Amino acid sequence: MYPTMFTIPMPDWLPGFFQSLGDVKSYGVMMMLAFLTGIWLSCRRAFRSQADPDIVLNIGFIGLIFGVAGARAMFVIHYWDTRFANTDSPIAAIFDIRAGGLEFWGGPILVIPAVIIYLRYIARASVRWYIDITVPALASGLAITRIGCFLNGCCWGAVCVDQHDPAGMKASVPWAVQFPYGSPAMRQQYEFGQLTLPKELIYTSSSGQSYPIARDFIDAALKEGSGARQKLDQAVEAAKKEVDLARQSGADAAMIQDLNKVHADASQKLVDYLKKTEAGLVQQQCITYGLTIDQLVELASHYQSKPVHPTQLYAVINALLIAWLLSTIFYYRRRHGILLGLFLLIYSVSRVFEEAVRQDNPLDVGGVTISQAVSIVTFIGGVFWLIWMYRLPMMSPRAVPFIPPEEETAPPKASPARK
Repeated sequence: MYPTMFTIPMPDWLPGFFQSLGDVKSYGVMMMLAFLTGIWLSCRRAFRSQADPDIVLNIGFIGLIFGVAGARAMFVIHYWDTRFANTDSPIAAIFDIRAGGLEFWGGPILVIPAVIIYLRYIARASVRWYIDITVPALASGLAITRIGCFLNGCCWGAVCVDQHDPAGMKASVPWAVQFPYGSPAMRQQYEFGQLTLPKELIYTSSSGQSYPIARDFIDAALKEGSGARQKLDQAVEAAKKEVDLARQSGADAAMIQDLNKVHADASQKLVDYLKKTEAGLVQQQCITYGLTIDQLVELASHYQSKPVHPTQLYAVINALLIAWLLSTIFYYRRRHGILLGLFLLIYSVSRVFEEAVRQDNPLDVGGVTISQAVSIVTFIGGVFWLIWMYRLPMMSPRAVPFIPPEEETAPPKASPARK
């Protein structure tokens, strides 16, 4: 798990939000790499088949914009109640995609009609031909993006432990992975009762619910150190001494009341810091259990998730195979427009099986995950698409016939000179 690829130093005077923009997320890097790779591969196919690479480039930008918008919209709709509705600023949370939060099927659902509209009414080019050129890039882009999911720690798999291991931490398959403390997989395993943690790492909210202390909170406390709490402690102590001195010197009631208010304000600031800030919550936890921040960090380093299936890597292999298959079929197909239907059929089936070994998505759509439900619909859509393609002429009238490059022939050998 490596959610931040690298960090760009930002000026100290910038607010916290702008400071966080210096963290370049691995997921975003992989998504951009997926876009560039898809454009390059599609343009390469366009050159070989005598298509217009400018149209392919425009399709790529349409795919990027509508793909991210559709994938984000599907994620927000799916997790609105649990991830967005109760935040301080739901609108801001919707647009914060730096840590992930995209559902793949939302992208094609929005991209496919947008590309068709562009090709038919704006570019006035062959819809079937150009979709065939670009569909393999959809699979290759998915493969690269799933690497970003693995680095980000999202889209994790189900627990796979050896049933004969008393500790329940030995993997049942040699390729299983374990994510570090504070990862989404570890937090969910705690919520599901699959994992236990020491009380020092458990935070109990005012509503009585218990959660593992977030890794971001620990990092914030480690970065800040104990300086902020010490300053607040000193302010409370100084205010208390002023009140005591005023009483001993016989100050009037009005002055003592004012000093008591100063003391109460300082105490409230300390309470708010310990209860309402990330670093403060960790500081409070350390005070409760008599630990230093370094000791808490050391304790957390010994706990990680149980072994899980690396479903992100399964998805990478699956998408690469689909991309290779579609790219090969492209040069041997006898009918334009079939690659989109084949993609919908193949990926829909593989996604149903992939979801069966994932644990991040809830079974909240008729006993299956939302991606499985959408895959059933897209599979049916793929069938109808192929039926439609086979009712159309084999070759799109707007396409340029594909002529394979002629093989270079060796120059004829010169006949030996007669003596």
